[in-house]
Amino acid sequence: MRWVRRKHIYDLNLYGLPLPISQVLSARGISPEESKAFLEPRLEDLNDPFLMSDMDKAVERIITAVKKSQKIMVHGDYDVDGVTSLSLLYRNLTGIGLNVIPYIPDRFTEGYGLSSQGIEKAREEGISLIITVDCGITALEEIEIARKYGIDVIVTDHHEPQETLPEATAIINPKVDNYPFKDLAGVGVAFKLLEALYRKLSLNLNHLYWDLDLVALGTVADIVPLIDENRVFVHFGLKILEKSKKAGIKSLKSIAGLNGKMEPWHISFILAPRLNAAGRLKHAIEAFKLLSTKDGIEALQLARELDKTNKERQGIERKILTEAEKMVRRMDLDKDWVIVLGSEDWHEGVIGIVASKLVEQYNRPTILLSFTGGIGKGSGRSIRNFNLFNALLDLEKYLISFGGHKMAAGLRLEKENLQDFRRALNKLAKKRLEKEYLEPELYIDGEIRLSDINQDILSVYRKLSPFGMGNPQPVFVVKNVTVKNNIRVMKDRHISFTLKQEQIERRAIAFDAMDKREIIQSGKPLNFAVQVSENNRNGEIEFKVLDVKYGD
Repeated sequence: MRWVRRKHIYDLNLYGLPLPISQVLSARGISPEESKAFLEPRLEDLNDPFLMSDMDKAVERIITAVKKSQKIMVHGDYDVDGVTSLSLLYRNLTGIGLNVIPYIPDRFTEGYGLSSQGIEKAREEGISLIITVDCGITALEEIEIARKYGIDVIVTDHHEPQETLPEATAIINPKVDNYPFKDLAGVGVAFKLLEALYRKLSLNLNHLYWDLDLVALGTVADIVPLIDENRVFVHFGLKILEKSKKAGIKSLKSIAGLNGKMEPWHISFILAPRLNAAGRLKHAIEAFKLLSTKDGIEALQLARELDKTNKERQGIERKILTEAEKMVRRMDLDKDWVIVLGSEDWHEGVIGIVASKLVEQYNRPTILLSFTGGIGKGSGRSIRNFNLFNALLDLEKYLISFGGHKMAAGLRLEKENLQDFRRALNKLAKKRLEKEYLEPELYIDGEIRLSDINQDILSVYRKLSPFGMGNPQPVFVVKNVTVKNNIRVMKDRHISFTLKQEQIERRAIAFDAMDKREIIQSGKPLNFAVQVSENNRNGEIEFKVLDVKYGD
């Protein structure tokens, strides 16, 4: 593993904070002047929603719908971001008196994005306005059909726009104008629309803020950077999630065994997979019902069903991962810098998760495809130095359709184009990647001594959270420390031991580290890459060891 030292951009002495904290802030590009806002997020620091160029038009159109008692449709997507966006708008728009029809396309029969079947349903229902959430920015044909039916469309989306924008009534997307923060999730964009509407109607924003639990769920689940507005959303959303009064969230937490303090990883690994399971294997409307119901009994039934579906998803995922790993082992990874695999036996609702796991294992962009009737539906995940969306844009001649982000994308192609697409993508990757980028990297925020981390510093250290994409948990190097002779192996996988430097001792644990046992037991001075943690039982400082090398 290659250790990469983050550059300290600002003078550490200017922060007036303990060294480890100053190192992290400087390494993340947060200036001394910005540090207070970062460490103490405030709702008052959110950007003005009307900085989005079409926001006035969108708000006025919604107010017209209220005044004329028009029926509207909110068209969502089947992942957690799309479902939370839909629930957020549904709760608040019905709250101001609108008749709202929720719609989520079926992953298997309609696919991603604004659905032509959804538009037909809107026409049948006498809908005069469709608001998309987490989709729509590339739906040129579908929006044109809606216009011919006399249906207005407000697009709220956060995905990358293509060269031509749809002729919608309004487009709310931070990536298409000069809005100061580009990395909102779909649910963040939906929140900004509601924030603008609340301001225009002089409604109490505190009512909207109680729905930041939904915004936190979608933001963390969609793996957008937890900086700027996203950091504010998640900081407050986690607090609300801890004490949420929503029947669905309470039931979901109960089924998952969650209580007490919430962290982003509780969303990523516990709540989001259960919410996603419906859209992956069945229909995401079940997740929407869970987040929207006020009936505690119904919520518990829905949560149990989602939990059951998630267990089924886990079994399918394990099977696909095993098959994909066998295929990868037969590949020449010196030749193939991008993994592109397909099968007619793979479940299209699960391949995205498996692609993410392969990226973690092999540290290279990965696309998996599920083929039916000669057409492959694919899901791709990428690494830091390779913009997957731009690559697909350059290779669109091989594709039926595609969309997504720098780090994740979806696509469809004909099976006969698979080999040409694989070759072209790998050729492109070798132009845009250096081989060293394919080696796993560990980013180091700074160098500390064991004495630099103590109980007094922990109170400030906690303010660096919430941790996640764009604000990962800090990693420090501790150099030339010794390991005491109290090494303990747990479950034949993990190693627990004590680090000593001068007169200071700290407990440490290395997970899944049997391959590092020899160096840990060597008795030589060692350099450790660590994360700071607190023991859940006694509150003592511990170090989680990520990697170890021989000392200088």
